[in-house]
Amino acid sequence: MATLKDIGVRNYCESVFTRLTTMKAELLCYVREIEQMPEPDKEFLKSHIPHFRDIVNTIDWKLEILMKVCPFDWTGYTHDIEYTASVYVDDELIEKEPVLGGYIGG
Repeated sequence: MATLKDIGVRNYCESVFTRLTTMKAELLCYVREIEQMPEPDKEFLKSHIPHFRDIVNTIDWKLEILMKVCPFDWTGYTHDIEYTASVYVDDELIEKEPVLGGYIGG
């Protein structure tokens, strides 16, 4: 494993972010697979679901920490849809009145 000095802060942040999000996705995939299993198998494995969700919550917590300690312009901020804000605007509303961006506080 490379040291932080060797790979740089941004590459470190990217590497950790990628590995943690991959682990999270794999765990959520297991949860989905268990939930879609036929009943005898599902009954046997459904006790694992809360444990997988606990690990996912821990990974989310660590990702939040990573997002706060890594540089602001680090590219990981744009990777995960979960960390990107989006707004749904009804088409009928747009026809009545245009939607414009504006000051959001700060």
